Amino acid sequence: MADDLLICAHCGSQPRFIANRFEAVIACTGCGMSTPPESLDAGRDQAHAILRGIWNTRLTPRPTEQHELSAIVRKELSSSDLGTVLALIARNEGDWEARGPLFAAMAEKLLQPEPFLQQIVPAEALLKDANRYRKLMRRAKIVHIDGRPWVHIEPLDALPATVSEELFGGTTILEEFLGRVLDTTPEPGEAVLPPLGKQPKP
Repeated sequence: MADDLLICAHCGSQPRFIANRFEAVIACTGCGMSTPPESLDAGRDQAHAILRGIWNTRLTPRPTEQHELSAIVRKELSSSDLGTVLALIARNEGDWEARGPLFAAMAEKLLQPEPFLQQIVPAEALLKDANRYRKLMRRAKIVHIDGRPWVHIEPLDALPATVSEELFGGTTILEEFLGRVLDTTPEPGEAVLPPLGKQPKP
């Protein structure tokens, strides 16, 4: 159905025919400009024909409506929504005093860091975890028991980490304790350091 629709005169993107159970619109996939909704009581083909006539003769964008602003301001906005928000502002023809706070709320959301950027682990923690993983991999071996292969990791001395826990207050989090065990485990070829608080024997 999109083959007989002209590209958006506002941004040059391709329009789409979008319908739910009761009504349909033709909307631009780029800037969000759309036709008024048309009832589907007479069928999808009839609604498409009416909307196609409106879309293909539209010369100016449809004014921004209140329900558009209310729907968008409630959703999480990212940099990909910048074009839609700018188009809403450009198409707004009135009620600036009432809609100004909504535009401001949208702009504030667009200025906030992307949600995935807030979840990025610091580089220092990633490097520490990578070093622990490498230590485990170097101690892993394949052993065969009853004809089946198993992954066996050589035992690691946990005493230095235990002493460290006693000195620094202790923890009940197993992941943190195992991390300290790996941190105190030397690389192959490195000298074994004595546990904290103990002196090496002469």
